[in-house]
Amino acid sequence: MALKFYDSPFHVTHDEETANKMVMKMDLSIMLSGLIESKKWTQAEAAEQLGVKQSRISDLMNSKIEKFTIDALFDMLDKLGFKVTWSMPTLNKATVVIKKAKTTQQI
Repeated sequence: MALKFYDSPFHVTHDEETANKMVMKMDLSIMLSGLIESKKWTQAEAAEQLGVKQSRISDLMNSKIEKFTIDALFDMLDKLGFKVTWSMPTLNKATVVIKKAKTTQQI
């Protein structure tokens, strides 16, 4: 029997469209959790800075990605001073870039 390889663990149990979205949400949640940890914020401090309830930060830090939309995660990145850009050079390729916005005010 030949081994079958998957793009991610999500691709094992979900259809491709759902799995791809879950991978993106997981990557975004890892980035956000890392940023919160790097700032040494408590969950309450992070919630205040991001304009959400502490329970939402707990969900984020515990990788409960099913509770988040991609938009909600992008909104949190925006509040942390990141800019999300999307480009589509061809009909078959698109790129999402997330980078720190150049601002004078930082959280």
